[in-house]
Amino acid sequence: MRGFWLKIEEKISQSLVWALDNHPGKLLGTSIGFILGLLFVTLGFWRTLVLVLFAVIGFVLGKRQDEHKDLSAWVEKTFNKY
Repeated sequence: MRGFWLKIEEKISQSLVWALDNHPGKLLGTSIGFILGLLFVTLGFWRTLVLVLFAVIGFVLGKRQDEHKDLSAWVEKTFNKY
């Protein structure tokens, strides 16, 4: 029985590698759509929207940090316009 599950696991791994190599955008888009659909069903629209908003903010801040850009200057410029 263990051999059966190893074969299944190997087939799934090969399929995922093939999909990542040949169709990365479709795989990413489908995965994001599936996760957002689950969140809408379990949390509701507004809670999901807030969660996605915080995820996007975290992504932007992390990306700036990875690119070694001055985070404090960006925050100051963005929020002190008035």
